[in-house]
Amino acid sequence: MEQIKNPILRGMYPDPSICEAGGKYYLITSTFTYAPGIPIFESEDLQNWTQIGNVLETSKQLDLMDLEVSSGIFAATIRYHKEKFYVITTNAGRGGNFYVTATDPKGPWSEPVFLEHASGIDPSLFFAGECCYYVGQRFEADAKYYGDCEIWVQKLDLSNGTLVEEPHVLWDGAAKNVVWPEGPHLYKKDDYYYLMIAEGGTAHEHSVNIARSKELYGPYESCKNNPLLTHKHLGLNYPLQYIGHADLVEDTDGSWFAVMLGTRMYKGKSSMGRETFMVPVIWEEDWPVFCAGEGKIPVLPETLCGMGIVKKINWTNPLPLCCVMLRSVLDSSIRNVLDGSLYLKLGTQKLEGEKTPSYIGIRVAEHQFSLRVPMTFLPEEGEEAGLVYYYNGDNFIRFIILKQNNIIIASIIKKEKSVETCIFKEEADQYRGNVILELQTEKHSMNCIFNGRILEESIDIAQLTTQGAGGFVGCTMGVYGYTDKENSTNYAVFGPMTVIYP
Repeated sequence: MEQIKNPILRGMYPDPSICEAGGKYYLITSTFTYAPGIPIFESEDLQNWTQIGNVLETSKQLDLMDLEVSSGIFAATIRYHKEKFYVITTNAGRGGNFYVTATDPKGPWSEPVFLEHASGIDPSLFFAGECCYYVGQRFEADAKYYGDCEIWVQKLDLSNGTLVEEPHVLWDGAAKNVVWPEGPHLYKKDDYYYLMIAEGGTAHEHSVNIARSKELYGPYESCKNNPLLTHKHLGLNYPLQYIGHADLVEDTDGSWFAVMLGTRMYKGKSSMGRETFMVPVIWEEDWPVFCAGEGKIPVLPETLCGMGIVKKINWTNPLPLCCVMLRSVLDSSIRNVLDGSLYLKLGTQKLEGEKTPSYIGIRVAEHQFSLRVPMTFLPEEGEEAGLVYYYNGDNFIRFIILKQNNIIIASIIKKEKSVETCIFKEEADQYRGNVILELQTEKHSMNCIFNGRILEESIDIAQLTTQGAGGFVGCTMGVYGYTDKENSTNYAVFGPMTVIYP
């Protein structure tokens, strides 16, 4: 393989898991309270990835209402066994750990099977012959501090979706007094079972660690070269941070690779959140070695910027696979596509709530971008529509057209750490119902542009990040409409979204 072009998935694609099936590779990531849940990508060469579907789409699969944005669907694992795909994950706010299955990775996926007595987060599955094992994480029985966890395994009866026989504790991590040993994956290679985990929490101290045993239930020997990969020793100013939560795959030529999450930083913050990276793996003395000869993921010019990519999101029914909504998928009564335009019915749910607003977004994929959208909208009193740059319900920007005291107004409203501030407000006396709205960012600074005119420039968006606001997600951006009237039938009409990553 040529040099890997990292990140292989740009934007909020954290906690990756990967498997091979029929000479192709399939990769999934976590989605928290975004819907649809768990995008699934396909590749024939491990370099070029195409989204082919979403694992969780229905209300039974995806129960996220009343959850804050960094809750919901945590890390998932994908495995392929006897012509069937399995995805197991955690709904952190609704029911805990469950799995779904499909014979076609594009779907449809089955209804969820929730597991009883399966505490913890970030589960995995391991197949050995006719047996399936649940690999989990949980707090130790005598936990001495928050994050004092252990990895355990128990046989899973797939015929009825129940854990059977006795659970076995395998490992509690490589580092002394480690926090959050999690994201376990179990593999069998030659004479050994290998247990790979994340440690240190999913921020600067994140790392990849591994142990092995000749018996499934242990005892497990920690690798003396742990961590296999981390960037915590490179300092807070290194542009690539948070490396951890890895999964291994062997390609059809017998070469090995690992996918993991990481974050591209600018001055200690990232709008994109945690993204998916890949590194080569070799084996020495029956241990995996990540990034042999380097010990870190190389930071190349193309790693840090989009290198002139122009992306056009054309509206379709169903919506393009890259589109996301909050907590549930908006049905056809709320959004429709006619002649290439999106008709978005104004919703009564606000962005700061924990329901489903009329918002359709895409992931922010670079520190620098321009998002441009034509909009047709005639608001009534108490109605608004436009563009949104969204981190969570307490941190976002609305660039909108609204009607106030019978006057059409262009407004920019910033909410930061729950405090809402109107940073621009102007009567749109030339507005006749049509406008081109544009968000333009340069690192942690944003311009809002109305028909080619900058209304407000250099808006500080540095706090609209995990590092500024807490949580686990990255930013999204997209189109939005709101009304304070329950019986409103008004729509905002949006043309294609054009995103430029210079």
